[in-house]
Amino acid sequence: MSINRQNSANPDNAAALIVGQTEICEPYTTAQHSHQRHQLIYATRGVVHMSTAVGEWILPPSRALWISGGTKHALTVKRPAEINILYIDPVIYPFTSFAQCCVVEVTALVRELIATCSQHAWDYETNTPEYRLSAVLIDQIKKLDLSPLDLNLPRDERALRVVELLKKDPGNRDPLNVLAREVGASARTIERLFSKETHLSFGTWRHRHRMLFAVERLAYGENVTRVALEAGYESSSSFIASFRAMFGTTPSRYFRFESAASN
Repeated sequence: MSINRQNSANPDNAAALIVGQTEICEPYTTAQHSHQRHQLIYATRGVVHMSTAVGEWILPPSRALWISGGTKHALTVKRPAEINILYIDPVIYPFTSFAQCCVVEVTALVRELIATCSQHAWDYETNTPEYRLSAVLIDQIKKLDLSPLDLNLPRDERALRVVELLKKDPGNRDPLNVLAREVGASARTIERLFSKETHLSFGTWRHRHRMLFAVERLAYGENVTRVALEAGYESSSSFIASFRAMFGTTPSRYFRFESAASN
């Protein structure tokens, strides 16, 4: 449900360089679709999942998800959420240095700019305060650091069946040879497929998958110890050490906006 959908037309047809809306969402999943414009999605509350043909991304609060124009994607919200969505003119702002999709860290300034720009009318002209503020936002976006919240997916059916096994049980600690046998392949074959098709070793992919599972659960306010055990760690201390190695901070600080903004 949108609380600020100012224009019922397609945002790709809007006159302004950046247009946006704020949405309070109940659980939903969109079909695969794309926009001509780039999208920047910022979650003020809740978690957003995004998938393409080649990977998956998770957007926790206080981060932003960049989707380049023309990229086919689907969004899923599993629990109620509040998000700001901006649509950015790809001709004026091509962002050639950005990946097709990525999650970026958000500073306090960018957070406020996103909130303000999402409220602007969709027909403002150049040389207006709205236009100048949008230009400031673009300059700031280009400076944002990437956050490792993506997960490439293999294409081979055998490797995908391994992915499904781990999605059903993120804490699964079976060795690769056991998992490979369940899908009718050798451990060497599965390792080769993950390396070739995700550009990650199977062990690295599995570790990242566990971390993304943990980020989602922690974003909903669940206990660190419980999340650690469900993610396959023997203790909260080993989980926190692994989390710090990947994200550069502890779980509690990761979800404290001021800390994320200063990193």
